[in-house]
Amino acid sequence: MGEPNNALKVYMNRQDRIKSVLEYYLGTKLPPDWRCEETGGFLTVRNSKGNLSFRERDFLGKAQAWGVRFLLGLENQDSINLTYPWRLMELDCLTYEREIERIQERNERDEVKYRAEDDFKYRYRKDDCLKPVLNLTLYWGKKKWKKPQNLRDMMDSMEGLPEKLQRLAGDYQAHIVCMREIPEEDIQKMDSDLRYVLGILKRTASPKQYKEYIRENRAYFSRMPKSAVDVIDACTNIKNITEKLEYTLNAKTGEEAADVCKALDEIERNAVKRGLKKGVRQGVKQGERRGALMMLFSLVNDGLLNVGEAARRAKLSKDVFCAKMTKAGYKKPI
Repeated sequence: MGEPNNALKVYMNRQDRIKSVLEYYLGTKLPPDWRCEETGGFLTVRNSKGNLSFRERDFLGKAQAWGVRFLLGLENQDSINLTYPWRLMELDCLTYEREIERIQERNERDEVKYRAEDDFKYRYRKDDCLKPVLNLTLYWGKKKWKKPQNLRDMMDSMEGLPEKLQRLAGDYQAHIVCMREIPEEDIQKMDSDLRYVLGILKRTASPKQYKEYIRENRAYFSRMPKSAVDVIDACTNIKNITEKLEYTLNAKTGEEAADVCKALDEIERNAVKRGLKKGVRQGVKQGERRGALMMLFSLVNDGLLNVGEAARRAKLSKDVFCAKMTKAGYKKPI
């Protein structure tokens, strides 16, 4: 995905932000035993020629809630990917493959004794279990994501086949949260600064709205974390603000932060100065033109210049020139 994905990957790799989006998705608070520790999302792939490549998840963590242990996968998308369900399935297959390999390596290392119901050929016991991978996709784009949301959406029509045969085609569901469509009342319930990032994303179409929002939430935006600024920079069109920021280390969080309010105030002060300078220049030009017209009116009035020539020099029609001359207090030229 490029730059937006890099910014989103860094931003969403924090426990309070993950907790906020999960609680929104579930519609309830996570239990007291909730915890999630990042584990490696770097997955190797070997092709038919034996060459290695890799896939990398945006976030994969060892999680626990309600007494159940599982793997939590978070993927960020800033644009609609027409092969996404397949790509997500590939990531999960590779994750499960890695789990199976670790179980096999552990069984071999521990020299386990296989029973009749175990699978000696694949070094896998009946009691061995995979931790389930629970995936949530965070879509940050502006366009509405309608399809594909599952593997079936990518398939050709099976209309005409008996329903029993159609069920033989496997499916894989992508569970997508459209971040820009989260209702305001749900955003306000979030306990992390995700509420402010989403608040800005929902208002970027109107400079007036996002500027008011920044000032209304000055306590946060006066020390906005760099990871949050990077998301705003990558996913919005208000780069004129982010370009003016200066970063200092926030001792409490250990992350660099910037004063967005200060940058916004500076931009508006400069805009006022530019406006004043432009107004002065326009005033000078208008004054010079008025002076030149008055000189032409006087020359015509004194009979030193005919009205046609004067109108040409003023770049006006003869009728307009005569009207302006009369309005300025001179007699209408004959």
